[in-house]
Amino acid sequence: MTTRTKFTKTPLALGALAAALALPLTVPVSAGEKTSAENAPIVVRSQAAMEQWQKETTKDLNRALARDPTSRKVRPNNSIVEVAFELGYDGKAENIRIVDGNGNWSARRAAKAAVRSLGTLDDVPVRNPEGTRFLAAIVFADDREIHEKLTAKVAQSREQRFASMAEDDRPILLGG
Repeated sequence: MTTRTKFTKTPLALGALAAALALPLTVPVSAGEKTSAENAPIVVRSQAAMEQWQKETTKDLNRALARDPTSRKVRPNNSIVEVAFELGYDGKAENIRIVDGNGNWSARRAAKAAVRSLGTLDDVPVRNPEGTRFLAAIVFADDREIHEKLTAKVAQSREQRFASMAEDDRPILLGG
């Protein structure tokens, strides 16, 4: 004896079938595309959080400079050294380069070593931190008076340079 069963086409069954068929077709297409968030400019999540992060990271830079053994052998001159760098995929500084300043070789070497030692860069409060650009102004001074003069010089120079830059092109500032 043969039993025949009739399958009915209910709206619920058709919807589930359509969803099941559509799912494998949409995943590969969206997996390879870049989202608009990845192409968007760096957006700071909170200005207060950014200022706190900058303050803490500047303290980290100062601690690294105090530990630098080479600066005890050959003292850095009273100077400003500006170091540009980017946040790498591993959360460390990469593409570290001296972009401005009048520091001797000891000051330049100490500044680059201090930036290289930063371990909190990936905590920067921006939406997409990888590839974020930074500019650290490191001031070497024998006393507070010289430090204040050099810091004022850095601030004036920075104002002139940043006035001509678009806001999206400006790096995140550290030090000073």
